[in-house]
Amino acid sequence: MELIAVQAELRPETYASAEAFRRRVLELCEEALASAQSPRVIAFPEAFGLPLLFWLEAPRSVHRASTALQAAVRLVGLGGLVAFYHLRAPRAWQVWQATFAEAARWSQAYLLAGSLFAPRMDEEPSRDLRVRELWVRNWSLLFNPEGRLLAQIPKLELTSIERQALLRPGHFGPQVLRTRWGTLGVLVCLDAFHEGWLAAVDGQGAQILLQPSANPAAWDRPWPADPGKSEGRAWVELARERLRGREHLRYLVNPMLNGELYELRFEGQSGIYGPGTLLAQAERPVGDRLLRCSVEL
Repeated sequence: MELIAVQAELRPETYASAEAFRRRVLELCEEALASAQSPRVIAFPEAFGLPLLFWLEAPRSVHRASTALQAAVRLVGLGGLVAFYHLRAPRAWQVWQATFAEAARWSQAYLLAGSLFAPRMDEEPSRDLRVRELWVRNWSLLFNPEGRLLAQIPKLELTSIERQALLRPGHFGPQVLRTRWGTLGVLVCLDAFHEGWLAAVDGQGAQILLQPSANPAAWDRPWPADPGKSEGRAWVELARERLRGREHLRYLVNPMLNGELYELRFEGQSGIYGPGTLLAQAERPVGDRLLRCSVEL
């Protein structure tokens, strides 16, 4: 099996239209097709779909806003963040889901589509895509090689930034998926640093853990828990050790976002890990990079 982590940089032009977003996603997937090896799993980073809420079909004044909240007000007025999510998420979700379904078919891969802040969405033939609940969560989507949606996976543990953005934590359940090629586990960023959730996905038989991440801190800053280490060094050490002694988990795929979204700046070096070892890592914590690693289950 080929494991592929897509490190991606946020670029406003990527999110200006549905076609621009489609082109960018397919370009990022294209290198994965350089090898004829199959099967393959491709994972995009956390919050890769988030700028669609702000920049998709938006006026220039939204791009010039100094904060995400100011941008939201320019888009929907003074209705608040919940109104912003409910008014902007349906179109953003539609573009996000359709694009990654096509990319999964094109790549012939199990494809994790990063994540997007939104209320839960669902579709039925008579009503198309529609909002199914009030609460807004950090959702990730997983597609099979036919482009079929396998799971909507909510983030379980929220950062202070996500709580300030009025997100709600999700519930455990869809994080473990049995596929024709093996069992996948998905824990979004902070979730995979909690031993309870790691134990849960390992106990349910996940062999490969996908951890899409968006780290809103400098990669070389002192790590808050141990200032003698940098953020990046601590991240890598923790990733290696999380797989030791597990019953089923053998590999960790950690794609990371970088770039700026208003007042937020993301940095991180994507990596692919085995128990106690780093199998592949991006050269820098900024810019686009596609990591690949061939493994056996």
